[in-house]
Amino acid sequence: MRRLITLFAIILYIGFSNNLFSQVYDDIYYNPIQRTEKLDSANSTAKTYRKPSKATLLSLAYPGVGQLYNGQKSKADAYITWKVLSDVVVIFSVYKTFNSNELDEFMPFFLMSMVSLTSAVTSWVVSMIDANLSAKKINKYNGFTNPKEKKTQLSINPDIKIIPQPLSPTTQTYSPSFGLNLSLSF
Repeated sequence: MRRLITLFAIILYIGFSNNLFSQVYDDIYYNPIQRTEKLDSANSTAKTYRKPSKATLLSLAYPGVGQLYNGQKSKADAYITWKVLSDVVVIFSVYKTFNSNELDEFMPFFLMSMVSLTSAVTSWVVSMIDANLSAKKINKYNGFTNPKEKKTQLSINPDIKIIPQPLSPTTQTYSPSFGLNLSLSF
């Protein structure tokens, strides 16, 4: 157990140490929200319109595939690595849970399996959300528009008619008819 925790800590240290203290922008006048949008979009290799729904569905298939679709290879590698490591820890801890004889051996592995399972599910959800939002940001940043986009339209039109109603063959009266046409297209 201690070896596994030590190995996990070393992997985290190696993976995040380069990015933790790097200084990309020293200017204090940059708005951090604008800076991240530009960086996220600029790191994409997308040359055409990216469908946010397709990116989300691809990330639903496996975390990171939607980011590959968006042209963000480094993000995809991070999500795939996160999911694979979580799955490996889940398999290891479930194996150890079922092969433990005493309660003292059972509880740490059961807790580790629950934490790693939560991490695996979280990687899935975060990947889907990120793929959708990144596709929208990439399209906005590059000025792409959806060629098949149909905007939802709501139209309300008054309908006023005058309907003739013959009472007898020689006289004819007219009665007004009022209505409202409601049309919703999407």
